Amino acid sequence: MKRIIKKFKTIFFSTIAILLPIVFVTNLIILVVAYKNIYDSNYERCQEEVIVAANVIEDYVGIYDLEDAEDVAQCNESLCALCREFKITYAYVVRIDIEKKEETYVTLGYGENAAESFIKNRHSGDTVKGYVNQQQIDTVTGKAEHALTHESNKIDDTIICYVPLKHIYNSDTKTFEESANTDCVVAAEMSFSEVMENFSRRFNTIAVLTVILSFVMVLAFATVMHLMISRPARKISKSMSDYTAHRDRKFEKLPVKYNTEFSEMSRSFNAMTDEIEHYISDIDKLNKEKHMQEAELNIATNIQLGLLRPSTYRNENYNVDAYILPARVVGGDLYDYHILPDGRINLVVADVSGKGVSAALFMSRALTLIHMYARLGYSAKQMLFAFNNTLAEQNPQGLFITAFAAQYNPATRELTYSNAGHNNPYIISDTLIELGDARGMAAGIFAGEEYEEKTITLKPGDVLFMYTDGVNEAQNAAGELWGDAALAAVLRAHCGDKKQGIMDGVRHGIETFAQGAEQSDDITILCFKTQGAFYHKKIEVDSKLENIRLIEAELERIPGISDALRLELNLMAEEIYVNICKYAYNDKSGKIEFMLNVADTVETTFRDSGMPYDPTKNLLDIEEYDHEHTVGGLGKFITFQMADDYSYKYRKGQNVLKLVKNIPPAPSSAE
Repeated sequence: MKRIIKKFKTIFFSTIAILLPIVFVTNLIILVVAYKNIYDSNYERCQEEVIVAANVIEDYVGIYDLEDAEDVAQCNESLCALCREFKITYAYVVRIDIEKKEETYVTLGYGENAAESFIKNRHSGDTVKGYVNQQQIDTVTGKAEHALTHESNKIDDTIICYVPLKHIYNSDTKTFEESANTDCVVAAEMSFSEVMENFSRRFNTIAVLTVILSFVMVLAFATVMHLMISRPARKISKSMSDYTAHRDRKFEKLPVKYNTEFSEMSRSFNAMTDEIEHYISDIDKLNKEKHMQEAELNIATNIQLGLLRPSTYRNENYNVDAYILPARVVGGDLYDYHILPDGRINLVVADVSGKGVSAALFMSRALTLIHMYARLGYSAKQMLFAFNNTLAEQNPQGLFITAFAAQYNPATRELTYSNAGHNNPYIISDTLIELGDARGMAAGIFAGEEYEEKTITLKPGDVLFMYTDGVNEAQNAAGELWGDAALAAVLRAHCGDKKQGIMDGVRHGIETFAQGAEQSDDITILCFKTQGAFYHKKIEVDSKLENIRLIEAELERIPGISDALRLELNLMAEEIYVNICKYAYNDKSGKIEFMLNVADTVETTFRDSGMPYDPTKNLLDIEEYDHEHTVGGLGKFITFQMADDYSYKYRKGQNVLKLVKNIPPAPSSAE
């Protein structure tokens, strides 16, 4: 029994045991994916063909008078011919009564594979009660130029396309006319099951052949592995096992025959055993020293990273995302952010000169000072001034630190910033803006240095990109630098991008450029992104006309907009509010929800649970407006003319109307 088990552990059987499941699973996945893709392809093709057929049938039916029995009989024959031409199962015209939820067959035809029960039980003039689907309703009401549905029942599995019957015979004028309003739809049905049945037969044959071929290939590969690798490898393996088990005894050299890879392996193993004894003691000593050094570096790196803030922070006004990748030698990069009680946030990115333990200690001291000055509420300029003086007083190693400090106020959207010899950050907005106008000397060298402070106004979605020189000075194997131009190109590609995958883009750019070269410096990135609306309000009022005053009061509280814009918002809100009370609730009691979102636009949203009422439809044609005889409609027209954008939806039993007015963006400034 043991001998049999041992044989099954050989390369031959191991190869079969490993490869066979892999090959079968791979083939299974390929077959499943292929089947799915071909299924989807056939499904899409059937949909396209049934749409074309339905539109052609609609054009063809339009030449018949469907109120005339003889024309209907001729149309039935024509539909049968079209079914055979387009290889569809059924083609018919039904008149839809939405209120009664019934459909009446006007004319119909059958293809070659039509069900006998359908042919016997469906004739022109038959009415089916209780069966009107949403696709038919959408087609009749004009919501869709065509509507597709997939129906499966005990008779067949079909794809159906409905199109409105626009060409209708006018018995009064004795002409055929195109009408936008019709209660008839043309339907074309195709048997999808028949299409897939033909495909499945061929696919099953291919699958069986694939499985058989895979088994034969695995068996052949295992046999080759056994003859060419297993036997020679077994001899070498036995000698290696003897050496490792009895290294203190005299080792018998492996025989070297022929000129194959295994002969070279035997020769190398013989040479290796001669050298191993000379190096074992030295290797043990070197390993101990190396492990101690690596452990110390890992501890120092972990201490550094533990001093930093969490890498992400979110609130309703801004997001902070940070990333730091230390180099092998412990360094001195740092980032920090601190939120003040009034909502302002201080941001700092810094880089200590030099590497090693001294730089790490200097970084730890610098980070402690930054935390202290941030808690004291210092501005960017004040922080760098005090920071520089404190470091310069006690700096025996002569180290220095470059730093960029900024403070953002969400109430005014203003970013004030100062720079102590650091890389110029960027603002990623509609365009790329380099913040290179605030200059100052690196901190820790000379006390008493003054630092410039500049201010810029940010828009919602703007990103402040701060980084250390490990980013733009990343090197490849040839010692070339990635450079400022390459960094700016990556950032510029994200201008106007709401997703803002900036850090991933920069990291990918560095990795692509470095091509696996060893990292020479710490890489630190901090992205600060302003959030959406700066003013938000939601109230709910009873649907009484006098409550429009409550909504007008909320509009009066919007900060930073002109009187002219406020007047337009009041006019629009009054018109919409009165329409909801009058038409949606029909002067009955109800609730109206009013919501404000203010950023670069003023977005007003009205939500009510009254009758479905879309005020954006049937708007007044101002060119044909007769102000002496026409009553109503002008207020709605003016409202939607004033709006820069608007939309209406009836969702979950509620009318939802959204109006948007643009606000000219606040001008950016860099003093």
